Amino acid sequence: MNLRKIIALTITCAISTQTFAHSRWVLPTHFNLSAEQGEWIMVDITASNETFNVDKAMGADLVTIITPDGKSSRPSSTYKGHRKSVADYFLAESGTYKITNNSHPSYMTSYTMNGDRKRLSANKAELSGQLPNEAKEIKTTYRYSRIESYVTMNTPSDNFKTDGQLLELIPVTHPSDIAENEKVTFKFLFNGKAQKDVSVEITADGARYRNNPQTLTLVSDEKGEINFMPKAAGRYLLIAEHQENTPKSPLADQQMGSVFLTFEAQLN
Repeated sequence: MNLRKIIALTITCAISTQTFAHSRWVLPTHFNLSAEQGEWIMVDITASNETFNVDKAMGADLVTIITPDGKSSRPSSTYKGHRKSVADYFLAESGTYKITNNSHPSYMTSYTMNGDRKRLSANKAELSGQLPNEAKEIKTTYRYSRIESYVTMNTPSDNFKTDGQLLELIPVTHPSDIAENEKVTFKFLFNGKAQKDVSVEITADGARYRNNPQTLTLVSDEKGEINFMPKAAGRYLLIAEHQENTPKSPLADQQMGSVFLTFEAQLN
């Protein structure tokens, strides 16, 4: 690899790291399966700088399984280790299950002091007496992250209900129908409306073993949609982010939503 290519690769990796810092994901053992009497799955839960290489365990307290009939369920058991948490769940009925480990909506205020960037868990109305007099470049963000995946047993079903809070992803192409070398369409909403210019990165499993992570960078169109074609079968991590200024809000200067979606492209 010549020097010019090395420099280009370094810049690409730096941009990717700065745009989306720590990846967070739930990774089920199966995305599609068939079973007449039901089946168990396990789910890895972690945060890392490398796609699907476990690093820092995230708690499983917020893991929720939305069953095909729309009901909310909890894992059968969970375990938190040093590098990852694990949850298991028994799929009792046919259809598509949605697995989430979403955060709670929260406010974060960032500021600089003596050249260092610092953070405080507070909204604008709560800052009085908490900010040092030397604080500069103060900005408060209202944020919400969705960490999710879909598992289908036997027959696919529609399990894509939205709640209208910040950034959401709707799989126009059903997750169980994603296959290598076939077009995939996902749609993004922000506060319940189709959102243009959502920043998206999609990375296939195995980036650790490639000189180039081969991350696909996309931006949603006027319909809030992105279109792409997985080049190979395997597991993928999608990370999306969108933020908007909120000058009229007494609590935050901006609002930001993130989506971390794991999915699988099947062999064609």
